[in-house]
Amino acid sequence: MTDQPTGADETEPTPEDVRAVLGEVTDPTHGTDVVDAGAVAGVDVSDGAVAVDAALDSRDPETADLLADRMRSAVLELPGVSEVHVDADAAGPDHGIELDGVDRVVAVASAKGGVGKTTVATQLARGLAAEGESVGLFDADVYGPNVPDLLDLEGPLETTADGAAKPVERDGVQAISVGLIANDEPLAWRGSMAHEAVEELLTDAAWDVDTLVIDLPPGTGDIVLTALQSFPVDGAVLVSTPFPTAAGDTGRSETLFREQGVPILGAVFNMAGYTCPSCGDEHAPFGEPPEVRADVLAELPVDETLRSTEGDVPDPFRSMAGAVRSKLDEADRIATSPDALDLRGVPERARRDQLRTEYDALDPGESLDALVDQPPASLRSAVADAVDGDPETATARRDGGAWAVRFSKPARAEPPAAAGE
Repeated sequence: MTDQPTGADETEPTPEDVRAVLGEVTDPTHGTDVVDAGAVAGVDVSDGAVAVDAALDSRDPETADLLADRMRSAVLELPGVSEVHVDADAAGPDHGIELDGVDRVVAVASAKGGVGKTTVATQLARGLAAEGESVGLFDADVYGPNVPDLLDLEGPLETTADGAAKPVERDGVQAISVGLIANDEPLAWRGSMAHEAVEELLTDAAWDVDTLVIDLPPGTGDIVLTALQSFPVDGAVLVSTPFPTAAGDTGRSETLFREQGVPILGAVFNMAGYTCPSCGDEHAPFGEPPEVRADVLAELPVDETLRSTEGDVPDPFRSMAGAVRSKLDEADRIATSPDALDLRGVPERARRDQLRTEYDALDPGESLDALVDQPPASLRSAVADAVDGDPETATARRDGGAWAVRFSKPARAEPPAAAGE
């Protein structure tokens, strides 16, 4: 996609030409132009494409985003420029944390506590291991780390020769929990302290797994939001009971995950029913599970055997593990077209404007692929007005720093048939 055509008689600008035009962009932080302020670390020009390495890390994110936008607009005015890429360090949050020894990550989350989230996370990990995968289980629920109890694990954690935390293996699952370093003491950590502790333990662990299951804290607090923004989460499983308020909160959590570019693999409704031990009748204490946008992976009854980690993995969790594996494969299959709109490094305002222009040009039923380095929530809102609601999208997390997003324009509805036809 090009921002303006390049005529055959136009001469490609030199890096000096680019620096000269950038010298006309004022940096409000320093009261001088961006070149004299040291905000231009490098310039590269190749076949009409200009790449500007912008050193904006000393500015606040809003100012950095504004400057990157102005720099890009100024360079686009040069004759012979077909596209501009401004790599601005401070133009957005960091999404580059990588987990060594991990191929893909599944987050298990719930809007409320007490719905069986840790049981689902633990049994899902065991189910994936029973399917032949090497699996890790990370207990990030700092205020209620229950994985050690479910898997009968004891601390303290050992370290490897290079000082990394060594997971404890049980039933083919490599597990690490904050509970294994707390010695049964209560954890009175504030949000930032809790997040830093979780991040350090997760990234410093000696993982060697195909799939890592992360048991997130309930709700949508700091740890959950930071994990979605910082770690390469490939998909999420949401756990709820059928109780209306719990299911409603789960819907809001689902919206948050989708806004952060995390595919929803499905929902699990726990305590969906039970069998009376006296008469054998089936009962649904919370009523029938409500409709949700996500696929329902399982409706689990009140049954103590489902919590047990002794012996074989219960059948519902083996089925769930198979469904999660299939959905992870589907989430990885957004093969972007060669002419995908590359919006990585483009400032927020320019990114939204360019996407909206390209989306508006689509015919009904056509799709537009885009590559972005920030959660695609703002991009969805950029095109929402065009479809009078949320656009049809599909998202894949490529790695810690990029998403592939496909925006599809709804096909026009067929007009109703005339009377008598």
